Amino acid sequence: MSATAQMEPALVLHVRPYQESSAIVQMLTLGQGRMAGVLRGYRSKKQGQVALQPFSVGTVSWVGRSDLVTIQKFESHHFIALQGDALYAGFYVLELLTRLLRERAQDPQIFAASMKVLEALEEDDPLQPCLRTFELELLQQLGYGVDFSAQGQPLDDGAQYRFEAQSGFHAVQDPSSPGSRQYSGQVLKQIAARSFTAPATQDAAKALMRAALAPLLGDKPLTSRKMFQR
Repeated sequence: MSATAQMEPALVLHVRPYQESSAIVQMLTLGQGRMAGVLRGYRSKKQGQVALQPFSVGTVSWVGRSDLVTIQKFESHHFIALQGDALYAGFYVLELLTRLLRERAQDPQIFAASMKVLEALEEDDPLQPCLRTFELELLQQLGYGVDFSAQGQPLDDGAQYRFEAQSGFHAVQDPSSPGSRQYSGQVLKQIAARSFTAPATQDAAKALMRAALAPLLGDKPLTSRKMFQR
């Protein structure tokens, strides 16, 4: 008896060739989280040029229970078309999902947040607010949400704070002392409110998110960040 195929809405994160004509496809699915599958005949001459690639959104049907399932079909509904800096930002989003999500860790909120940020980038919304909002949501859903308080105490607009990924914000007694980056309480409150209008807030939010994500990403640099630097 053949196994019953399962179907899920899916976003393609990464595609790489496998054996002679197949591919291994990394996907973020609504009900199963991040998963990988073999798509046979991906490079078959009969099929011609296959459109399945990162940023493809559709419905995937698969069979199998191992870490590497067999994809029976991917019905593409939409391709998220990005250009310029939005394309680099999109690859950054996909790379974060690939690096940070455990396989088969179901989280519909992350799927929704991922689709929201990619659709916003496709519509040419401002990059910084899109990415910072996504990073904050991703950290929250992974259980590493940023606590915008100073050891449980409300932030003071006029005070300066340093951030440590493991313990949060600490008030700086001497702002002139050397050390890690400092953030004003006023700016931190704007970041907490997802208000990224001011350039200074955008700059601070970018540095803060990099510091918060660093322990999760480890020492391996992000390929997408190298794209931004070119």
